[in-house]
Amino acid sequence: MNEPQPETVPADPAEAAPAPDPNEWAGAPLKATLKLMIVPGVLGVFILLGGGLPTWLLYGVAGVFGLAVMPRLLRDPEPVMAVAIAYLPLNKMFAVPIAPGINATNIVEGLLLYHWIRAGRGDPDAAQKGDAPKDQTSTLVTAYACVTLLSVVTALIVAGADFVFDKILDVRWWLDQFIVYFTFFRLIKDGKMAQRLLVYMMLTSTVVLGLGVQEWLEKRDASSIEKARLLGPQLQPNDFGAFMAYAAAPFIAIVLINIAKPRILAFAVPYLLMTARILLATFSRGAYLGVALGAIVAGWVRGKFFLIGAAVFGVLLVVVFPQIVPQSLQARMGQTTSEGAPTTENIDKSSQTRLILWDAALKITKKSPLFGYGFKTFPKFKGEFTDEEVHESDNHNMYLYLTSQMGIPAAVLLLLLMWKMGRLGARVYRASDQRFERVVGMTATTLAGAAFLVNMFGSRMVDICVSVDFWITLAIVSRLWMEIEARKMAEQPR
Repeated sequence: MNEPQPETVPADPAEAAPAPDPNEWAGAPLKATLKLMIVPGVLGVFILLGGGLPTWLLYGVAGVFGLAVMPRLLRDPEPVMAVAIAYLPLNKMFAVPIAPGINATNIVEGLLLYHWIRAGRGDPDAAQKGDAPKDQTSTLVTAYACVTLLSVVTALIVAGADFVFDKILDVRWWLDQFIVYFTFFRLIKDGKMAQRLLVYMMLTSTVVLGLGVQEWLEKRDASSIEKARLLGPQLQPNDFGAFMAYAAAPFIAIVLINIAKPRILAFAVPYLLMTARILLATFSRGAYLGVALGAIVAGWVRGKFFLIGAAVFGVLLVVVFPQIVPQSLQARMGQTTSEGAPTTENIDKSSQTRLILWDAALKITKKSPLFGYGFKTFPKFKGEFTDEEVHESDNHNMYLYLTSQMGIPAAVLLLLLMWKMGRLGARVYRASDQRFERVVGMTATTLAGAAFLVNMFGSRMVDICVSVDFWITLAIVSRLWMEIEARKMAEQPR
């Protein structure tokens, strides 16, 4: 008589699966997305090496490539996010106008919004899963968006309907930053994806750096500073300097976290050295100071003793070998004032203009502290608040740009966003035992410090081709912190 066999219980796939490697963060999606970049990458290298390509060929390749990858772009949000990271910093240099009101930027953002809506409808490939703590940044970003967009109504009241109608495209461009943040935050599925996005950002910054090197080789023998200044893909030297200051953040983090790993330093240090060379060629004093503060903040996150030791070593190095300070840096910083006390008589023309514009912005802020004078109204009304005519119309200070046109609450909210990003970055760095998660955390803190100081000397949070890394990093670090918090909650005894 046969005895009944015990019932076979299928093994739990979760238990049978091997434990994930804590340092494994790439995987198939990264490889698949990199494959999508092969054709644009080959064309980009060809252009960087000096090979001119006819417009019809560029558009033809772009069209064929777009049709070939469109099914994947409609199915999976990650390649769309990678394309956005790669293209948005270049959207001024390669505008790709297709029809009136339609260009590549609109198409990329449209695809991001498509996946955002798809995720909101519960698509299993895009919806966020798992019980995670509530995010700590979206409320601030929403408040910042509402307060700044309210300035359109203020402009309607102060400057009239015709003025607002003329600025309607500027309003549309102002929305870019919020589209990027909210779509990225919603579509980041997990911490591994967040880390891959940082890799895409680093790859893109390398391409932008390559374009800067190409331009520097063409301009390095120019006869004056103004002729030698690099415009970059942003087509403006201070904007290019700001972008490079932001883009340096992950490489600074990689160097400080892997300070004893020569193989990793072998690619990160040369990037930073070349970034320093290109930043010097932008002659953007705000970018110089922004990178310096970012590095200081990164050192502070790494450890107070580390920061003190690095600072002492740096000072001693400059004292013993003063020639290591580039002459171009000395020349540009020396332009700020001539010998003697910094008065309006001996301040260089650029700095003097900024002081006049800052004074005008402060007067407007005092007159309307809560709402400012309205969206993009500073160029229209600045003449009423300056003692002499100034042709430049930009505030040259992001915080005064906001207070004079959108009210003090808008500037406070932006500062809170920078502070929140830096704080979350420090939390991720200290709470995680995974190396690349710590890189993400330090990157966020470094970028927050750089952005804070860069924007003291320019409006570098207006155009998405400059600020894209800030908003994506904010989304990445917010989502990553939520995952770390969820892991902690899961480890707690019930």
